[in-house]
Amino acid sequence: MKLSIRIRIALYVTFTFAVVIIALSFILMELYERYSYRSIDVTLQAAASSVANRLVKENMLADVSDITEDIGETVSNFENRIGIVRIGVFDGTHDEIFSYNDEDSIANEVMVRNELPGTGRRRFTTVSVHDRKFRCAMANFEIADTSQGSVIALASLASTQESIDRIRTIVFIIAPITILLVGIGSVFIAHRALLPLEKMASSIDEIQVLKPLGRLQVPGTGDEIAKVAESFNDLIERISGLIDSQRNFLLDASHELKTPLTVIQTEIEMLLMKPGLTMAERENLQQLLSEVEYASKLAVDLIYLSRLESSAVAEMRPVDLGSAIDEVVVHRQAFAESRHVNLRVKHAADLVVMGDKSLLARALSSIIDNAIKFSRSGGEVWVTGKHGEDSRRAILTIEDRGEGISEDELPRVFDKFYRTKSSRGGAERGSGLGLSIAKRIMEQHNGEITIESRLNVGTTVRIEIPETRIEIAQG
Repeated sequence: MKLSIRIRIALYVTFTFAVVIIALSFILMELYERYSYRSIDVTLQAAASSVANRLVKENMLADVSDITEDIGETVSNFENRIGIVRIGVFDGTHDEIFSYNDEDSIANEVMVRNELPGTGRRRFTTVSVHDRKFRCAMANFEIADTSQGSVIALASLASTQESIDRIRTIVFIIAPITILLVGIGSVFIAHRALLPLEKMASSIDEIQVLKPLGRLQVPGTGDEIAKVAESFNDLIERISGLIDSQRNFLLDASHELKTPLTVIQTEIEMLLMKPGLTMAERENLQQLLSEVEYASKLAVDLIYLSRLESSAVAEMRPVDLGSAIDEVVVHRQAFAESRHVNLRVKHAADLVVMGDKSLLARALSSIIDNAIKFSRSGGEVWVTGKHGEDSRRAILTIEDRGEGISEDELPRVFDKFYRTKSSRGGAERGSGLGLSIAKRIMEQHNGEITIESRLNVGTTVRIEIPETRIEIAQG
């Protein structure tokens, strides 16, 4: 599945932010945990060292009864920082001499297990006793210059761990919410950033080759999107120049061909009027005249189409479409009779559209001519006109029961110079421009033309043109 640029940008930004925020969360949690432990370690080490120094200085071991009060005074200064501090004092044989705030003998348990901190500048470790975790620090002191005693200071990690868990929970809640908000914000920002590009795409979609090529509005952002718009406008300028050049060349060439072709046609017609021509000569001249007439008609059609493509309808006026249909049918009646085709017409009253009557008549003539050409002898061609269901569009249909058009050829019938296989092999030669001209005329009148056809069944051409409510004066 292909994702839009907006979604891809949002995903890239969100993924990058998620990686960064998750990494920072783990780093900050690790730093916070280390800082919390370090604060306890420093305090415990200071407490253990203070007790050991005081025992040595005051020689308190000489009178154990005086130890409690003095140690309490020493330890109280540190309990304000980390909570209750447990103190255990041991002699050189690791027998407990005294304990403070250690009713459940945690310090003695640590000594028995030999889970004491190692040596070094800071000696502390984490121990687990009775499913409770404690941070432990130790300080040594001399006993009467003969042996070395130990002071163990412990503090519960319950409150510290609770604080760490609380911070971790907050981080784990805030991080996904933040990532989600960044994702939503990224979509919004990407949409805003790409909005000029979307407007440019809409403007490009509205450009039609047969109409004057529009220019894109260059956003005043001065960024890459503005550069794309400027480059596209430069491309449009070059394409417009090329199209105009081709149209002018086609128009000029058609004009240049039309005059000599007319002269040649006149000369051949005059030759055919001379007496004494053999049958073979007359047939050759007739064949040559047919070719010249075809080339002359092609040149005229090219001139007509070039003018249609290079300019819009000069002036839109109310046109009685029913009257226009009747006039076209009257003019094509003789051609239909020559082909033994019955040309029928039926239309509603008050079919009024805005447009150019001569252009609409030209389009109808081309379509009706095709219907007559490819109808079987004795067949019928129906030309009907009616109001659309919403009474806003006039609907014309030209229907025959002729040869029809194959499915693979149907999409190409409006292409310039395209002729179906049946028309290429038949007696009637067309320029392949009639339907192209008709379609261009309908586009200039904001109309639509569609064709439905089946081989050996027939063809139906449907035209829809916006109606107008303006009344046409009769008489």
